[in-house]
Amino acid sequence: MRIRNYLGLLPIVFLFVSCGNDDDDTPDAIPFRDRGEQSVTDDAFIREYLETHFYNYEEFANPPADFDYEIRFDTIAGDNADKTRMIDQVTTKTYDRFETSNTLYILTAREGVGAIPTYADSTLVTYRGSNILSNVFDGAANPIWFNLPATIDGFANGIAGAKAGSGFTTAPDGTVEFNDDYGIGAVFIPSGLAYFAQPPNSDIGIYSSLVFTFSLFESKVTDHDGDGIITINEDINGNGFLFDDEDNTDGDALADFRDEDDDNDGVTTRLETLRDDDGFVALIDTDNDGIADHLDTDDDGDGINTVDEININLATGVITYPDSDDDGTPDYLDADS
Repeated sequence: MRIRNYLGLLPIVFLFVSCGNDDDDTPDAIPFRDRGEQSVTDDAFIREYLETHFYNYEEFANPPADFDYEIRFDTIAGDNADKTRMIDQVTTKTYDRFETSNTLYILTAREGVGAIPTYADSTLVTYRGSNILSNVFDGAANPIWFNLPATIDGFANGIAGAKAGSGFTTAPDGTVEFNDDYGIGAVFIPSGLAYFAQPPNSDIGIYSSLVFTFSLFESKVTDHDGDGIITINEDINGNGFLFDDEDNTDGDALADFRDEDDDNDGVTTRLETLRDDDGFVALIDTDNDGIADHLDTDDDGDGINTVDEININLATGVITYPDSDDDGTPDYLDADS
């Protein structure tokens, strides 16, 4: 699916032009556009589109018998001169990415009645993606599950806050029919929250602002690394994104929400939290220093790193936890061991 974040892309893509020097065959690299300037351009472009276009809101308000519940856009002109502008119907969310402010514009055509996903959850959706004023480049007519952290920032945060449906029924032949109360909407995304200068293919184009229409059927709270801490709670700085430096406590190749040992102290995150019979997770702060154990490299605050107070068999990977003073508390949790 093209909507994916394409995390495997190289961090830099070069665009080339001829340098004009016959004695030098090496082209000059064109630098990326300034993100701040591009954000202003994108926002003006999206707002102009929303000010001059409408969607088929009247069909959503009074659905005809054959209505397919698809959002359609058209220009406010001629016979449609009296239609309501989308700019008067959208809500906005503004995020800072790469030290640049970017605004999403979110249209709710029909509010669902079910669960509300976060940008860290998994969602069952149909969708259609296109460049604004251009052709559709991607879509799914049948519901598919999307792991939102693996999609572009604007899509994940645009779906976040929408409401899913109440469920579905299964016919004797195994076919599924969703209750007619799921959420339907659209999100208009500036390039800074999409692919910016690194689109996965030429259908999208560099510096493209995008629009996705979607229907949201189901949502699931997700714990991607299975460490007992749901993904939304591993956005350490709480800014709506999961791949910031602050969200990778130990600075390794894995963000915390994908890392079973967030602080790389040799004790897995699951062992550094408490959970009750209902699965509720409570964070532990053994040394009361304000840093939960699963993010603290010295859990007991004795000046010795946790990794140096456990034994790791490098051949087998088996970890044991010495208790030097035989008081029932392993050394890494015992400040007086």
